[in-house]
Amino acid sequence: MLTIERMKVISKLALPISVALSSTLVMSLIDLAMVGRLGNHAIAAAGLSVFSNTLILAFVAGIAPAVQGMVARRRGENSAEARCLPLNAGLLTALIAGVPLTILCYLFSPFFFSLISSDPDVTRIGIPFLRTLYLGIAAVGMNAAFRGHWAGIEKPNVYMLVVVFMNCLNIVINYVLIFGHFGAPALGATGAAIGTVTSLYVGVGINFAISFFRFRKDGFLQEMPEPALLARIFTLGTPATLQEFFFSAGHIVYFWLVGQVGTAELAAANVLIRISIVMFVLATSLGMVSATLVSKTIGEGDLAGAAQWGWDSGKLGVIGITLLGIPLLLFPRLFLSIFLSDPYTISITLIPLQLVAATAGLGSLMVIFAYTLYSVGDGNRVMMVSFATQWIFCLPLVWLVGPHLHYGLLQIALVQVTYGFLATVLITALWAEGRWKRIAI
Repeated sequence: MLTIERMKVISKLALPISVALSSTLVMSLIDLAMVGRLGNHAIAAAGLSVFSNTLILAFVAGIAPAVQGMVARRRGENSAEARCLPLNAGLLTALIAGVPLTILCYLFSPFFFSLISSDPDVTRIGIPFLRTLYLGIAAVGMNAAFRGHWAGIEKPNVYMLVVVFMNCLNIVINYVLIFGHFGAPALGATGAAIGTVTSLYVGVGINFAISFFRFRKDGFLQEMPEPALLARIFTLGTPATLQEFFFSAGHIVYFWLVGQVGTAELAAANVLIRISIVMFVLATSLGMVSATLVSKTIGEGDLAGAAQWGWDSGKLGVIGITLLGIPLLLFPRLFLSIFLSDPYTISITLIPLQLVAATAGLGSLMVIFAYTLYSVGDGNRVMMVSFATQWIFCLPLVWLVGPHLHYGLLQIALVQVTYGFLATVLITALWAEGRWKRIAI
């Protein structure tokens, strides 16, 4: 039962994570606004580069839930092994995966960019931008390992403070390097990429410094993880990695399909996706909290209690995100006017936005239970559900009702809502079934 006390426990852990994730979203919007002052070619190059980089970053996305699940489980078990062994393994995994990826992607960036852009001016700006972003792959993986560690030991405030500092530093560096302030060279769009990568490595440095002074006696950088532990991190993280890769690739295909329907529909779809991402910040935060509380309680041997933490996090997500969606449901035109100026584009987006607002609360269960299941070792089935519902059900139907039958954004939005409902039901069923209770990590 979701009591006031349990709500306080969940909310206390979720709030700092929500602040950290929200600050990253705000930073990305400020980033976009700064680059946008350089012109259409620069913003197009930045947009294509960020999408391309996101696909590659998927290969280190599984480190965070893997480290988090193992740290929380060992805490619940009162394990005698060094507390920072999972963190050490996550950091080493980030280097093993990140360094070769960086080298390959850096070398092949011109080829990659030629596949997604035929405009020579966009390509000229985009290649150095993308190459610079690729230099941060290992840093993203290491920060993910630290994120999993801080969440796993129930210290999300540290994660929040580090991320907020990183984002503030990113904005300052962008301001200096994009436009050439304070005697620095004006590097244009590449300056934004340098700011992003620099802030990532500064974040790694801060995390290393804090962890060295606080956890040296707990094995931080003192004990090397054995191959079996590295293999376990890899096994736990692979489903989340594959899901993130195919999910990001699916978004690119989705935008391509909607773009064939019309430019106004594509602009509207971009806005709807961005609004959905903002609303699901809370769901992601609750998923991370659920993963910690569930994993820790499993380690304590209380399987019924572990299940209850998952359900309570899900209930809080449904309630909280439904409440967040009410203003969008009641005043859709007001919110859309912030992002869109064309009256026709706003008119075709009104009902789809209301559909998003009305269903986001229920859809948060998909995010919360998926992240929790990844952390407790039942990620393979989540990944298969995610892939099947998106690539076998949603995208073919979007093609059918959009480019093929020439319906509009409303019909495409109905497909999206149906896809979200189906994925939510299936992933919630995986949680309710309880096979995760018997998985050792």
